[in-house]
Amino acid sequence: MAMAPSAIRFAPDEKEWITAFAEMNGTTFSAQVCQWTLERLEDEMDAHDLKLAIDEGDEACVSWNEAKRELGLT
Repeated sequence: MAMAPSAIRFAPDEKEWITAFAEMNGTTFSAQVCQWTLERLEDEMDAHDLKLAIDEGDEACVSWNEAKRELGLT
């Protein structure tokens, strides 16, 4: 997949901290920032979808007790 260049500005100490963390985990600064960004985006979208389901009273949602009963846990 082709990658599009992007620019993000960090304070020097922030960049150093992220770079050190990335190296400790065997990755690059760019790959680490990309991973964190995409993980955060996924978390935010999940939270958004959950809020919509709750606000709309999604019929697919069940209570905790009902889910336990359906799974035979009670």
